[in-house]
Amino acid sequence: MSRLIGKIVFCVLVLTACLGSVFYCEASDLKEQIFVTVKVNDQCIKMDTQPYIKSGRVYVPIRFVAEALGAKVDWNAEQNKVIISKKEDIEAEELNETVTEAVYADEKKSIQLTIGSNELIAYGEEKQMDAAPEIVNGRTMIPIRFVSENLDCNVIWSDLTYSVLIYKDDIAVPKELIEDRWYTDEDLIWLARIVHVEVKGLSINGKVAVANVVLNRVKSPGFPNTIYDVIFAKGQFPPAHKPGFKELVPSRDCIIAAKMALHGINNVGECLYFNNVPFKSNNVVLYKRIDGEYFYCKK
Repeated sequence: MSRLIGKIVFCVLVLTACLGSVFYCEASDLKEQIFVTVKVNDQCIKMDTQPYIKSGRVYVPIRFVAEALGAKVDWNAEQNKVIISKKEDIEAEELNETVTEAVYADEKKSIQLTIGSNELIAYGEEKQMDAAPEIVNGRTMIPIRFVSENLDCNVIWSDLTYSVLIYKDDIAVPKELIEDRWYTDEDLIWLARIVHVEVKGLSINGKVAVANVVLNRVKSPGFPNTIYDVIFAKGQFPPAHKPGFKELVPSRDCIIAAKMALHGINNVGECLYFNNVPFKSNNVVLYKRIDGEYFYCKK
């Protein structure tokens, strides 16, 4: 047995000597994950269930959005129904000192949606939605179009940041519903731009990897501490200094990849460098090869 183990160890040593001291592996495929941001009056809304896109429609958790707009949301388990009362209607009832639970349930004084049904009742009037509400992780998800049509808001979809932008006058979003997001929309756009010019032809795997190299540099003491400054550091990303870069509209895939990286999806560890040919340096270690690009960490 000891001779067998010795032979195995010897073979490993020989193989290591032949291939070099560094091993790397091709990256496994990442699945595209779309992170949708919801803002009310330019404030990011904190939610425990991610919005998503389905059949071309953006679905949002109605409780968080409605409460950010000052509305009251109730759940009727027996009827599988969501009941929404708008801020101005609640205040009117409170002014008359007549507000009760019955008021919230009154079809003429609320908006009522049934899970799985395209029909809703808004202040006593029956309406049709283009898609039915559904339950995800215990939350009621509805198409964003419902918000604009029934909660008196202006709703805009941003392709550039994959965000739902909701605006309503005379509304202050409660502090407990505001998300303290660590990056700005400008950070996202700059990151998507550099991914676009560096590796727009690669898979989502390669795009996320390059985005993470930029983010790793932001965290590294040897580089600037902002995404913008990392991108425009002298001699680091030549395409960033070419005409038109600052006005570039990044592709959909590059925006999604940048946002995946910003939300913590990392497939290259602490890599700080990448190149389409191997580096000849004793200061870096090859970590992984993705789509023909070589990704390196510091030794």
